[in-house]
Amino acid sequence: MASAEPTPTIQYVSQQYGDNVLQQVGIWEMPQQRGGYWIVYIHGGAWRDPKITHLTFLPTVDQLLSAGRLPPNSIAGFASIDYRLSPHPDHPQDPAATPTSELRQARHPDHIRDVQAALRFLSREHGVKEDKYILVGHSAGATLAMQLLMDPSSRAPERAEEHVPLPAAIVGVSGIYDLVGLDERHDGNYTGFITSAFGSDRKIWDVASPVNFTGNFQTNWPNAKLAVLAWSREDTLIDEPEIDKMAAKLIKDRLNVSVTKSLTGEHDDVWGSGQQLARLIVLTLAQIRE
Repeated sequence: MASAEPTPTIQYVSQQYGDNVLQQVGIWEMPQQRGGYWIVYIHGGAWRDPKITHLTFLPTVDQLLSAGRLPPNSIAGFASIDYRLSPHPDHPQDPAATPTSELRQARHPDHIRDVQAALRFLSREHGVKEDKYILVGHSAGATLAMQLLMDPSSRAPERAEEHVPLPAAIVGVSGIYDLVGLDERHDGNYTGFITSAFGSDRKIWDVASPVNFTGNFQTNWPNAKLAVLAWSREDTLIDEPEIDKMAAKLIKDRLNVSVTKSLTGEHDDVWGSGQQLARLIVLTLAQIRE
């Protein structure tokens, strides 16, 4: 009987890319497989939940490594980005008693600026290259993944040190893509967390929403291989129009789009055990390596 493939050697470290305690990125690196793709994750939590951190990606990493699903030399490492959060009413802070480096008072575009800074850090310190990683985002993390493509500062500026490497593929899971529409369809029940992150001006909500991007995603992401949108019909927090509108915009912009509505469970169930995210990553990796 053939022996099983050995589990790849992996090293975990959490590193700061900014002064705030939340400006950190968790890294699981496999030095012996530097030729493969990186998987970079952006967690959700409505831009404000301090209980959801970069470590929520760990079950997915464990699933990918333990199940023997990954082709040899296909993955160089995994990274999971934390970013500054907006205020949360259930987790109040006293500004007078809280160190500045621990305050959760971010407002758009702080969140996407942190994602850009984290990607620059990963490029500089760990060799995460343009078109050599898959960017996975859940919920608000999926919003941030799409906003990365919308922001002109993500594209190659004159100063090379400010360049943000763009991914080969994006996997948006249970994403928020239409802030005004989502809030209206839920009878204003999402106004609180959206206002916390974006302010009260709904014109800003519209401009920040990926479905309303007035530019062209293909133009901003010329080397794109694949955009995957995934959602569970059992998700009571994010409804089907969110994924349909995002898919329509990406298809209009002539990107290669794959839509799956076969995930199961509630909003956070899709990442809880790591199994569903791992399956999406394996399928995405197989498509972009063909």
